[in-house]
Amino acid sequence: MNKQKGIALPIIILLITIVGGLVAYKTYQQIKPNQQPAQKTVVKQVVVRRSKIPNVIVTATTAKAIDVKTGKVITAARVFTLNDKTVYLALDLDSAKSGTNIDYIRYLNGRYVDHGNAKLSKDATDNINFSWTNNRSLGSILDGKWKIATYTNGVLEKRVSYVVQKNEVSQVWVEEPSLADSDYKLSKTLSFRNDK
Repeated sequence: MNKQKGIALPIIILLITIVGGLVAYKTYQQIKPNQQPAQKTVVKQVVVRRSKIPNVIVTATTAKAIDVKTGKVITAARVFTLNDKTVYLALDLDSAKSGTNIDYIRYLNGRYVDHGNAKLSKDATDNINFSWTNNRSLGSILDGKWKIATYTNGVLEKRVSYVVQKNEVSQVWVEEPSLADSDYKLSKTLSFRNDK
């Protein structure tokens, strides 16, 4: 047993010396003499608009009813009840060319709900409509503050807000994009065609 103690003691002293040397080396590497501490600089960022607004979407209107032949709004609304069957988004367009992508993203109380896309098939299209129909088997339309952001070729154009609630008294507002808004470029969208 004394022989084992005699061998173990130098090994323990050797290990303590190695560990102590490593700690001293690491400490010396962090604090070198005549080295000034690194200074952190703040880089100012300037917000620059990525894309010019194409101004293809002239107006964006939510509605309870539209004329299916012309696509024009019959009953405009910003307040919907839980019993309304369909919510329409009618977009009036100006100088829309064939191949232009019109996208939307819908939010409920600030949370993403869905998105969609339509590609214009002919030049000089005057309007385009999106609709969301209430599925009675799943219950009524979810109540709350809805927001729809519309895009032309991935560039934010118009925002429209509407409210779904139990009573019909509410605020009405339309939001236009401002220079302070960030632009979001859509990378993928669900697409559909409306052949007439």
